Amino acid sequence: MKKSNLVTLLSLCFIIVAVILFMFLWKTPSASSGTETESNSTTQSNIITTPKDTSEDISSTKTEDSSEASTSITDNITSKTNNNTSMGDALFIGDSRTVGLMEYADIDGADYFCTVGMSVYNIHKNSVSVPNVGKVTLTELLNGKKYGKIYIMLGINEVGYKFSSTVEKYSELIEFIKDKQPDAVIFIQANLHVSKSRSDSDKVVNNTAINGLNAELAKLADGKSIFYLDANILFDDEAGGLSADKSGDSTHLYAKYYREWGEWIIRQTASLIGEG
Repeated sequence: MKKSNLVTLLSLCFIIVAVILFMFLWKTPSASSGTETESNSTTQSNIITTPKDTSEDISSTKTEDSSEASTSITDNITSKTNNNTSMGDALFIGDSRTVGLMEYADIDGADYFCTVGMSVYNIHKNSVSVPNVGKVTLTELLNGKKYGKIYIMLGINEVGYKFSSTVEKYSELIEFIKDKQPDAVIFIQANLHVSKSRSDSDKVVNNTAINGLNAELAKLADGKSIFYLDANILFDDEAGGLSADKSGDSTHLYAKYYREWGEWIIRQTASLIGEG
């Protein structure tokens, strides 16, 4: 073979090898890049979370608008200090709505004798765990500590009974409290309404029955040492029922509204008995 032909053949082989190496090296980064992209995609998909359910409940409502609620309560505490409107001598007696006040209203210094299902028919039967006091009966609590203000909210669990019997038991409870705490001012709190949807469907717990009982309880107030407070004006809709956007179960308030209720009680107290 001529020397020129051999050089030509070797050059061609060199070119072919160079082309193959170039193509191999060019494809390898591409494959690596694809693997990296796929890995990143997998990682991203692993950190995507299902959107949080935004439906409101009591616990979430307590968190919602927390800074606004804190500011409101702080302003209220300042008001109490400036106007000598203290709740350190207050006792709240009641059912599950009063439990809500205890848990969410942040009324400084008040005691709570309350439990779910409490009524004027069973209030003397069971001991109740009172924060900072212990487990006591109502008699033991009233014998052991002096109160200047006592708030009673009972009736939602009694609307299935005869009004006359319930009012009689309620009146007996007031007399019992007056006997144990003769210097205390008593506040009868109107039972809060239920929503229109529950009222329309419930033959026992409905707003007609609640209004009827509240009207009778209001008659027990004398405007001197016994007062009647009706907070329904804060929470009712245009139909006269508990506003649907203020309750998750058509009966109890969202947490932030217990704060509003507590502040309203303090203002009403100051207005009625001259504190402030």
